[in-house]
Amino acid sequence: MSEWTPSQSQALYQVTDWGAGFFSVNEDGNVCIHPRGDLDGECIDLPKLVGELERRGLRRPMLIRFSDILAARIEGLAGCFSNAIAEHEYGGRWRGVFPIKVNQQAHVVEEIVEFGAPFGVGLEAGSKPELLIALALLETPDALLICNGYKDRAYIETALLAQRLGRTPVIVVDRYHEIELIIKAAADLGIRPHIGLRSRLSTVGAGRWVESSGDHSKFGLSADELVRAIDRLRGVDMLDCVELLHFHIGSQITAIRAHKDALREAMRIYVGLHRLGATKIHLLDVGGGLGVDYVGAGTDDPSSMNYTTQEYANDVIYAAQQACLEAEIPPPDIITESGRAMVAHHSMLIFDVIGVNRDPSPAKIDPCDDDDHLVLHALQETVETIAPDNLSESYHDLTHGRDEAASLFSLGYLDLRGRAKSERLFHLGCVKIGAILEQMGEAPEEFEDLRKLLTDTYFGNFSLFQSMPDAWAVSQVFPVMPIHRLGEEPTRRGVIVDLTCDSDGRLDHFISEGAEAGTLRMHPWNGGAYLLGVFLIGAYQEILGDLHNLFGDTDAVHVRLDGDRGYAVKHLVEGDAVSEVLAYVQYDRGVLSERVRRTIEKAMAEGRISLEESALLRRRYDQGLADYTYLKDES
Repeated sequence: MSEWTPSQSQALYQVTDWGAGFFSVNEDGNVCIHPRGDLDGECIDLPKLVGELERRGLRRPMLIRFSDILAARIEGLAGCFSNAIAEHEYGGRWRGVFPIKVNQQAHVVEEIVEFGAPFGVGLEAGSKPELLIALALLETPDALLICNGYKDRAYIETALLAQRLGRTPVIVVDRYHEIELIIKAAADLGIRPHIGLRSRLSTVGAGRWVESSGDHSKFGLSADELVRAIDRLRGVDMLDCVELLHFHIGSQITAIRAHKDALREAMRIYVGLHRLGATKIHLLDVGGGLGVDYVGAGTDDPSSMNYTTQEYANDVIYAAQQACLEAEIPPPDIITESGRAMVAHHSMLIFDVIGVNRDPSPAKIDPCDDDDHLVLHALQETVETIAPDNLSESYHDLTHGRDEAASLFSLGYLDLRGRAKSERLFHLGCVKIGAILEQMGEAPEEFEDLRKLLTDTYFGNFSLFQSMPDAWAVSQVFPVMPIHRLGEEPTRRGVIVDLTCDSDGRLDHFISEGAEAGTLRMHPWNGGAYLLGVFLIGAYQEILGDLHNLFGDTDAVHVRLDGDRGYAVKHLVEGDAVSEVLAYVQYDRGVLSERVRRTIEKAMAEGRISLEESALLRRRYDQGLADYTYLKDES
């Protein structure tokens, strides 16, 4: 049998399929990052980078953001639309915006504005706080500031006044009553607004968020409301302010057919608005929904997508082109809100394994003697006679023997030592069957429970609820793999659990041959550093993360390529200290410390703790308040 190679690990973990050119496994068996998306270009050895970051003071778990991947994703999206526009000789242009809700971290939004400036990329705000962020950060000339979400008078006035600063805010009417707010605020301020109308399409999306689209979607105007909106604005001489039509059929659209159907319906509405007299309309906002292939399957699986970004761009441009040619009206500029596609790839979580829960697998067990119960003799005979031609029968006999032993123990006919021996025999038999199945390359459904029994549990130093909540909330599959030791064959199968005291804090859905599997191939843990990476978590995960068990934000770092030096650390953001997390839930560090001090003084007065012990407890308590919320390696 040939030795295991790094290229076999790259194939096993499907890196080429989901990596989009940004990730590979190098000859040293380490994950390698290609920040420009060129597998033949610059490469950063991820484990070596992690080691250097730790020497800088970063702690595990850590979040690493690669700025150049962010730039490459924006450039790639712009390039796809540029290609489509050129191919169809389209008369409009692409004007992408980034929805701040997808990743609200300040450094990320700042970099999107920076990298998007050459392409005129703007920002989308769905709330008042996001509008304030966009108003401060977006200085790109002619870039759009799309104002979505629920609005009050203050929101609308702020958006209108942004025009005085040279910004181009488009106030999108998501609900009909917002028209009156816009009309009144515009009149009071003497500012002609840029108005967009959001249509509630009948077309439904495809994927996990399909319920957010269609006739019952949360936002958007019905056909009747659109007509009434046009009539109302005409009545106050503001019909020329209508510049944009917006629609959105959900996030992570997995099937291109849903995009096609929505575009067809939206263009009918666009042409209809033009014919109703809204002749100044010149912007079509197709919303978000451009998917990310998290599993590299190229299918309409909820964690995949059955189309490419270029195909998506081609379909958008083609639909707009054909509808406008038929109606003999100018084609609109195209706005996309493809936040997930922009930011998902650039961010990854690195954490260490702190232990493995694995049942012992003895090569043999002391033979049964005359004093052992008959059920133990039967189990031993089953184990000794396991062979490729009787696997099913042997497994059934093992299961029956284990259950019978448990019943006998409950009734008092088998002592604790006998119960323990029955469990060891059952486990040894399962290991033997599992080894034969592995050699045969077969996994019949009847052995599903056996596979679960033989699965190791790897304990990871992270919080799933903080760092990848979608894995828990919507069963999102993220690429997970070891970032080193990839020149060794991963001989164990396991699931990963986090530090929280919650049974849901586990990863048990992984990529396998473009689909999903219940276990991940991993290496035996030898007690040393074993680092795992979770990839493609740049969209939504940080901002949706919660403080389950009071595990806070991780340390985070922004890394950029830097010529001959290889890379440079541009931003380093320390994760939450315990005292900061406690403050989120209204605990005051000083009050807690003082209450513990008083309790210690009382214990000393009662002789229950020595002076030295009290000093050590005080130090540990105060140190604990200042510490990282995650575990640290003190070996």
